[in-house]
Amino acid sequence: MIENNNTQQFIKQLAEREGVSEEKIKEIIIESFRISYCQGENAGAQLHFEFDSGLSIYRLYKIVENINEPEKEITKNNKLTKEGKIKNNTFFLPLDIKNLSLPLNQEIKKRLRKDVEEISWERQYKLYKPQQGEIIKGSIKSIQGKKYYSVDLGKGTGYWEKSEWTLREEPRIGQRFYLLIKEVREESTEDNPQIILTRLDDSFIHKLLEQEVPQIKSGVIAIHDILRLPGLMSKVLVERGKVAIEKRLHIDPAGTCIGEAGERAKSISRLIYSEQIYFVDWTEDKKKLLAKLISPVKLIKLIIKKENEWEIMIPQQKAALLLQHEGKILKKISDYLGVNIHVRVLEKNERDEFLEDKGQVLQEIGNYKNIDVRIVEEIEK
Repeated sequence: MIENNNTQQFIKQLAEREGVSEEKIKEIIIESFRISYCQGENAGAQLHFEFDSGLSIYRLYKIVENINEPEKEITKNNKLTKEGKIKNNTFFLPLDIKNLSLPLNQEIKKRLRKDVEEISWERQYKLYKPQQGEIIKGSIKSIQGKKYYSVDLGKGTGYWEKSEWTLREEPRIGQRFYLLIKEVREESTEDNPQIILTRLDDSFIHKLLEQEVPQIKSGVIAIHDILRLPGLMSKVLVERGKVAIEKRLHIDPAGTCIGEAGERAKSISRLIYSEQIYFVDWTEDKKKLLAKLISPVKLIKLIIKKENEWEIMIPQQKAALLLQHEGKILKKISDYLGVNIHVRVLEKNERDEFLEDKGQVLQEIGNYKNIDVRIVEEIEK
């Protein structure tokens, strides 16, 4: 039970934490005690609670000449009347709440915790349900759970699945993250927490970019697609938005998102650590789009043997950026373009010889910043 001299402080702190009135906490304490106490031999007992200087609980008896209901009545000459007080023909017998039986004490604590959890669920539901599908910032509160990290959201606690974490070392207590509120349930269980957080959903990236890039939120720039390996890499395909088209604005979508000297892209990458983010100008031309998607790896040559069988030649320098993570990045690009992409990595001397070969027919397919696109050959079979 609550220590008597700490009752008022306990009520005040609990009310502030749960965002409810002190009267509501008093109601919970009264109801928890009443339900737990009024069982068995105490069934039918009437109780009175006072919170003046601490918590005082009295069992009430009506003073009568002849007793018919022992659990509710008492005679005036009963010795017990000396231990309490009489008011308006009612005897107030003080209960020694510090020395309640262990089972009863535990039952009261259990019920009190349950009732406080219920008002916490109700408060969190009302607060966070309207934010479902939105970005929120929280700090890691605990890493002890089997399935979830608990995250302090300021006025509530959310839960983030551990399976989404891609680094070897677990996050630090207090480490802050941007997360998407995926779902808010009315109630909570151990296996189904009330507030589910995620960074796995592509809408996490979409919402974060709306927050960090004003031109996306305003409709000047539109996100066409997102190619993503959560926790590793995101390639965001952007284009002129509806507003830019209607107002005939000349804008560089990818360049605007990247920012001067790449600072905006770097800032966003820090927010979604450990995931790297790249911005690509979308185009309907698959060849040009391929060259953009594999950047910062340079495309030296593209050989199209069949409509859906492409071979690309790339320099050894930075080739690992495309082939790392068991080729998942290349597979993501292949699936998006709807073609099978085969890679040939050229050693430095092969690359130099290839570019100096005067017998090749050079076809410029675009001048792209930081991309060296040299030759496209289409071979019909």
